[in-house]
Amino acid sequence: MQRNIINRHVRRTSLVALTMKDSIRYLMTSVAVICSFTSALFLPLPLLADGRPYTVKQNNKVDSDTFIGYKVYRTWCARCHGTFGQGLAASDLTKTLKNTDRDDFFKIVARGKKGRIGVMPAWQSNDNVMKNRDRIYSYLRARADGALGAVTPELID
Repeated sequence: MQRNIINRHVRRTSLVALTMKDSIRYLMTSVAVICSFTSALFLPLPLLADGRPYTVKQNNKVDSDTFIGYKVYRTWCARCHGTFGQGLAASDLTKTLKNTDRDDFFKIVARGKKGRIGVMPAWQSNDNVMKNRDRIYSYLRARADGALGAVTPELID
């Protein structure tokens, strides 16, 4: 009788241990999949052969990444930096981006910046801005390089 009770207890604890082991394995696999997926979101966009992160064709038609950058910029940045990056309450990005590389741009977007004009907020907690910062950079770089005038861009067909 006592032996049966002990055997049942051993079987139950073995099942709990097995279930826990499977749960941990499942959790670790899930975390690995999520990490690999989210890291792909923050990979930089490829540069073109000439080093530009954008494509602008005649009639201000741009590639899809630059167009998305324009849309996100209009939503989150234009209220301070102006519709076309020309500066309103904040700095003229068509000028400042001529002397700002991609890494510095990313740091400023994430951490914010205190400047002569005022304070730019940190956007690191805004997933929409952070996952599209490369696209925003492409859009603003096209403006700063003069490849895209002060007009609303269109998507390349």
